[in-house]
Amino acid sequence: MTAMRVLIAWIYTNTGSVAMCQLMHASSTGALVVFSPAHITAAEEAFWYAAYGIILWIVVAIVVGQSGTALRLVRATPADGRIGGKSPAKI
Repeated sequence: MTAMRVLIAWIYTNTGSVAMCQLMHASSTGALVVFSPAHITAAEEAFWYAAYGIILWIVVAIVVGQSGTALRLVRATPADGRIGGKSPAKI
């Protein structure tokens, strides 16, 4: 799983907002376009994406550090075991 997917999953799990996830994705894509250098070789582009990925994993580490020991990526189910208004057997 890429760092961006981890961050988007964390945002959705902790806010329940699809709009926030879309904003995060759009911000990431926009940042790649705006900050990527122009007229570069394939090797330089690969380095750029690797550096971007490392920065994102650092952000994930910060989020984990601030959130406690567990990065909550799974929504807790209600006491009755229903998920999204449906019983688990019907999902």
